[in-house]
Amino acid sequence: MSAPSKPAAAVRPDTYASWALSILVLGAVLISFSGIFVKLSEVGPTTTGVYRMGLSLPIFGVWMWGELRRKGETKFIPPNLIPADRQALLFVVLAGISLGIDLVAWHWCLHMTSVAAATMMGNTAPIWVTLIGFLFFRERFAAAFLIGMAVAMAGVWLLLTGDGKSLEIHDGVIFALGMITAITYAGYLRGGKLARRSLTTSQVMFWGSLSATILLIPVALLTENQFLPSDLRGWAMVIGLAMFSQVIGQSMINWSLAHLPAAFSSVTLLINPVSSALFAWLLLDENLAPLQILGGGVVLAGIWLAKPRNLALAE
Repeated sequence: MSAPSKPAAAVRPDTYASWALSILVLGAVLISFSGIFVKLSEVGPTTTGVYRMGLSLPIFGVWMWGELRRKGETKFIPPNLIPADRQALLFVVLAGISLGIDLVAWHWCLHMTSVAAATMMGNTAPIWVTLIGFLFFRERFAAAFLIGMAVAMAGVWLLLTGDGKSLEIHDGVIFALGMITAITYAGYLRGGKLARRSLTTSQVMFWGSLSATILLIPVALLTENQFLPSDLRGWAMVIGLAMFSQVIGQSMINWSLAHLPAAFSSVTLLINPVSSALFAWLLLDENLAPLQILGGGVVLAGIWLAKPRNLALAE
């Protein structure tokens, strides 16, 4: 009688966590290109958001189809695409709606105030992710994490104001839009984290992007006039935004959320303004003052301080 075959070795959770952190950072770097794509887009910012979400849907649809084929499902029909876990589907739809609202509020905030002020308010999302975890999920946070989060956010402030520009938050409407941006992005991260407990990355990305697209289309039609790019360069901007920021970058972030704590993930995403500033310096000739460079270093130090000492146990 032949000896029983040995079961395949399982991947250790800490291996996933280690990879997830690297992939999360890379995803954050990739989505930092979104500001450049939006700035160079020929259509309005909300319409650009429609293209970002809508152009990604065929990619995510094919991705889901491939997963169904691997599971032995040969029928590619709508009922097979709808997740059986309706609660997880609700979470991902809410996450997509939150991301759509985030994009609208962010773009309006950019229109009404300085980029520095809008970015600073939008990057208070880690506070809201942490607060939601504390109030609704009974999460408790080590002092090192809270200190690291405060240090990273101070670094963002230095990065945004180190060139001498002030944060222009001169009325309640601007402040409200900035807080809506941060809170809804926190909702997107929390919703995505909950959905990833039972759904695959492709399912979360497809249904989340579809929900955001449905929300963004009427807003774009009501508030903007130009809906089609006028030349190949314009199309390249919206296609690049969809491929780099949504398909690749946001998918990496979403995959990582299944293996990392949501609060720490939100702090790690503060690397986004650091890489945005770096790419603006390299690609758009936007100078960086010494205090801004210092701010970038402080952000990285804060992320390091906030990192759980054992990521596998912190999930």
